[in-house]
Amino acid sequence: MGLKTAVRSRGQSTLLGQLREEITSSYYRDGGFLPSTRDLAGRFGVSSETIRRSLKQLEDEGVLHAEPRSGFRVSAPAQSGRARPIAYITDYQADLSDAQPATWALSLAFQGMAAERGRSLLGAHGKGRSAVEVLDQIRAGNASGVVLDTMDEQLHAGILQAGLPVVMVNSWFEDAVVDVVLQDNYRGGFLAAEHLFASGARRIAWIGATAEFCHSRERFAGAGAALSTHGLRIADDCVCGREKAGVQEDISALLARADRPDGVLAFGPAGLAALVASAGSLGLTVGRDFQAVGWTVEEGYDLHYRPVFGGGPVPPAVVWSAREMAERALELLEQRSAAAGRRPVRVCVPTAIRLHGAKEDSR
Repeated sequence: MGLKTAVRSRGQSTLLGQLREEITSSYYRDGGFLPSTRDLAGRFGVSSETIRRSLKQLEDEGVLHAEPRSGFRVSAPAQSGRARPIAYITDYQADLSDAQPATWALSLAFQGMAAERGRSLLGAHGKGRSAVEVLDQIRAGNASGVVLDTMDEQLHAGILQAGLPVVMVNSWFEDAVVDVVLQDNYRGGFLAAEHLFASGARRIAWIGATAEFCHSRERFAGAGAALSTHGLRIADDCVCGREKAGVQEDISALLARADRPDGVLAFGPAGLAALVASAGSLGLTVGRDFQAVGWTVEEGYDLHYRPVFGGGPVPPAVVWSAREMAERALELLEQRSAAAGRRPVRVCVPTAIRLHGAKEDSR
């Protein structure tokens, strides 16, 4: 054997060992496809032909199975003797910063629900990272499925392309062809507007986005539908906070009007805090000078919702359960893993009105 041949042989042997170790240590998920030969060649700094020879050797060993026009599928990874983890992917976005209390509540709920099933939770944060980097982390953790709490469409597409079972939670875009579990936003908006009407409010204002995200679109539609049954609507000049910049000034101007609203729907912590601050600067009190309804995850009611009002009256809130959302999402993930070809479904976790001092729900 010549020197070049010997070096090449040792190099391929090292590559073969690295690939075998990654596969048998479950770096790549059971039954999943390896990256393309081109991608592997780029990663290891060798030619595509060298990669193909190594993969063929692993196929001969029974570790891989070649599928025409698809690639090499993992057929015999090492068994760890324990259930594989579930990946929970989140993504901070400035425009959705109001959702962070819900994300925290969901993370805790998923940890608890996974533990009850004898599983672990693999957390990953998508912000500032490419879809490939997140996918590498998911593969390295040998995740059996993915729960997506992010509006990153590129990451969503990459995970679907990888063939992993996926469920979206508390985040969604209407053209996403995937199982999803959301708050019942429409019903919550309907209940909130009905509550204000029953409290005597007739000039209803809205604080927050109305069309940017599925949550705001559905909540605004639900509130509008409830008011329309009474011949009312939310006037255009009673909508504040479509743009976060200057929202407190806009609310102050609205409350200072002679025909100020007698009911306010404030479906986000930032808008709610701005409402309370603006009212205070004008000598007004929520619950005395006008009615209001907020929105919060049930598990964050005491930690994030009540403190906004200091020692003053706490208005009703639309609430929903993070634990129930996590439970339904894991059920869907298990169903998707067992029947990958079935049509995606959308599940809405119930929303209810919670009054301060008691978990009194209006459903």
